Amino acid sequence: MWYIIIGVIILLVIIVATGDDKRKEINAKLIEAGYDPEQKILSAKYLGGHPDINDAKPHTSLFFKDGALHIMEDMPLNMPIKLAEIPSANIKNLVVEDQSSVERRVTLGRMLLVGIFAFAWKKKKKNEQAYMIFEWSDGRFEHETIFEFEGREAMVKANTARNGVIKWLR
Repeated sequence: MWYIIIGVIILLVIIVATGDDKRKEINAKLIEAGYDPEQKILSAKYLGGHPDINDAKPHTSLFFKDGALHIMEDMPLNMPIKLAEIPSANIKNLVVEDQSSVERRVTLGRMLLVGIFAFAWKKKKKNEQAYMIFEWSDGRFEHETIFEFEGREAMVKANTARNGVIKWLR
């Protein structure tokens, strides 16, 4: 029995050490690519609204580089992949909303989309959610790029991310 417990403990130590080494390697690659790992703004779910990204991404982060906000797909223990960017000069507003505010927007859109059947369309129920919405223009079209924060203190996480972006934009 003790052999199993000791084996599990050794295995956990090896996994933690390997993960830490991998994280250091990723940070070094980020620095080499011109990103500052300490300036990572958020880790959230990308929902939609950017014309260069077609589907939701469960793990994204934001970095600032060369006067633009870079949306990166954050894969565990892998180098983040740049998905798209928003030029900082094009950001018009940055809003944090709670779940009920966004549901009102979605319900109105749903009503316009399917008419009276919108009331029969079931909504997904989740725990606490908050959304950070970038309102920006690409010169021709207006966009609302939305990131979702979920879980305990979702509003705090979203507001902290918003404050980090605003600090960088100033």
